[in-house]
Amino acid sequence: MKEIFDFVLDKTLLWDGRQVDCWMTLKRNKLIFRRLHKRVAALHLANMGLVGSIPPSIGNLSFLVSLDLSNNNFHGHLPDELDRLQRLEGVLPSFIGQKLPNLEQLLIGGNEFTGSLPVSITNASKLYKIDVISNHFSGIIPNSFGNLASLEELRLGDNNFIGEALSRELSFITSLTSCKKLKLLSFQLNPLNGTLSISIGNLSSSLEQISAAGRGIKGTIPNEIGNLSSLTYLSFFANDLIGAIPMTVKGMQKLQALDLSSNKIQGSIPQVLCYLSNLIILYLDVNELFGPVPTCSGNVTSLRYLYLGYNKLNSSMPASFGNLENLLEFNMTSNSLGGFLPSELVSLKVITSTDVSFNHISGNIPSSNSGLQNLVEFSLAHNRLEGPIHNNLSGMIPKSMIKLSNLIYFNVSFNSLSGEIPASGPFQNFTSQSFVSNEALRGATRFGVPPCITRMVTRSKTSRKVVLICVLSAVSLVVLVMTLVCVLTRHRKSKRAEHELDLQRTTLHRRIRYHELLVSTNGFSESNLLGSGSFGSAYRGVLSDGIVVAIKEKALKSFETECEVIRNIRHQNLTKVITSCSDLDFKAVVLKYISNGSLEKWLYSHNYFLDIMQRIWIRRICIHMVRSLQLWKMLMEMLTRKTPTDDMFAGDKNLKRWVKESLPDTMTEVMDANLLGQESEHYSAKLECVSSIMVLALECSAESPDQRINMNDVLEKLKKIRVKLEPTMTSYTI
Repeated sequence: MKEIFDFVLDKTLLWDGRQVDCWMTLKRNKLIFRRLHKRVAALHLANMGLVGSIPPSIGNLSFLVSLDLSNNNFHGHLPDELDRLQRLEGVLPSFIGQKLPNLEQLLIGGNEFTGSLPVSITNASKLYKIDVISNHFSGIIPNSFGNLASLEELRLGDNNFIGEALSRELSFITSLTSCKKLKLLSFQLNPLNGTLSISIGNLSSSLEQISAAGRGIKGTIPNEIGNLSSLTYLSFFANDLIGAIPMTVKGMQKLQALDLSSNKIQGSIPQVLCYLSNLIILYLDVNELFGPVPTCSGNVTSLRYLYLGYNKLNSSMPASFGNLENLLEFNMTSNSLGGFLPSELVSLKVITSTDVSFNHISGNIPSSNSGLQNLVEFSLAHNRLEGPIHNNLSGMIPKSMIKLSNLIYFNVSFNSLSGEIPASGPFQNFTSQSFVSNEALRGATRFGVPPCITRMVTRSKTSRKVVLICVLSAVSLVVLVMTLVCVLTRHRKSKRAEHELDLQRTTLHRRIRYHELLVSTNGFSESNLLGSGSFGSAYRGVLSDGIVVAIKEKALKSFETECEVIRNIRHQNLTKVITSCSDLDFKAVVLKYISNGSLEKWLYSHNYFLDIMQRIWIRRICIHMVRSLQLWKMLMEMLTRKTPTDDMFAGDKNLKRWVKESLPDTMTEVMDANLLGQESEHYSAKLECVSSIMVLALECSAESPDQRINMNDVLEKLKKIRVKLEPTMTSYTI
């Protein structure tokens, strides 16, 4: 056995699959690595009789896929830096528990490990933290975890664990009832295909978080779950749960987040939820809940996120919602709510998003809403749906809404609103898509409604009195003549008014000729060029009336396709189309010019950068349109920061083939190098998310329609991606 002393070993290691030299120095109990070239892929130091502790610097070998330190005499703690090694693969040795009886933490999440979890792992009786999340482990979750009396955190999520064949219940939960120090339990995204045992209520009284999202759990939620009085986070998102929400949840007084969305839960929303005074997040959307919304809901003033959409809720919204002074996001879309919008909603001073579309709401929009200064999204579209599209949200758009300076999305389409649409404030940026099918609305032509009728108003009270006296004096003399004239001309005026209205509607889409586009772009000069791609080029132009536009010159086939898409698609984040120009030799679409630059600039210019969350937001916009437009190749561009016309794509090589050939081992080589950042706290989750989106993009862009993935499957995979991103999007770390 070698003793601890200064020495240098000249070892041959694997670097990207090739053998090269690496210096390894062991000085005063510190093992120091110096990489000479490129990246270390494997480190094998077995049977060397090494003594001391494993150094934290081993975590710098972030591209390591194979590590063997067996049969040495290391002691002490495993360094936290080991969690940076997120590319390791292989099978855990069956004797791991016997060889490491003093092991306290096993942190191997975000790697490529396969096989089953060795039962011997529970022989390491000092283990208090186990993290094997986001690997490829399979088989049954061991029932021997109950032997780990010191266990505080158990993270098993995003693997391929299954339930026991002879039992419908998830029996490993029963074994965990012996772990009295357990604080966190995570087993989401596993095909467990089992039910929750009533023993869940016997888990540790110290348990704070349970994450069990993702299509692995069936049956009902046991009443015994209410015994978990220390629970702060509970997620059963996207499973196959049925039955009602247990009344016993009243016992979870410390609960801050409850996510039961995307299940098949039935019954009414229990009033006992009103007693959860610390609740911040309540997601009950996409279920089969019915009945009224409890009037006591307004008592939960800690709520910040309330999602009740896509259920069968009826009655009206409680006025008590106005008490939710901390509410940030509120969604009740696609229910059967009736009645009026409570005027008390104007008290929600910090709210940023409100969506009550696709309901039966009638009445007026509350007029005193200028205090909603943080409101960003507000949708009241499609209310009162009965038979043919006929809705009953009536009244005028309050002018006080022009003070909502942060409002970027507003939709009251398919209602019966009347009066003038405000033209200032946030309304300067809205288009006709916000006001579709409101026949009595009037305003600027960009809103797609008839113009307002202006009336002459005299400037002084004296003038009005004089006019009134004259009119009254003359009425007795001309009344008979006026009556006759009205009768004779009524029909003619009616026809003329209809003709004028038709003219107004036909002029909403401006007609433009090729010559004007030629002049506006200085002959389509390069100085006006905004960008080019495989389907044409885009130019900046200034029309004869001073309007600045973007002109997209298109090939014949792509022009017809784009026109068809524009005709069928609606989204607030799409650039407004002003008109088009088409003759035998020239095709172009004329759009509103966006001065902040194009998506191309933000994706491909070295002077601009979008981080992963901003790109995922853009992805979200694309997904809203996925049923109408296959924009998946655009997703590849966003994540690789490469255009299809890049110089590297020549001959048979193209963007799609380049991405496909990188799977699964060299994905990071095609991704934008600045996108993930290896020092990021959530590097593994972000990498997994981007990889999943890339695979999904390939499946959706197959050449043959028969080979493309079904849209329902797409939505299911997107739900799973959302679950994986939860740690990066909320303050809860599961």
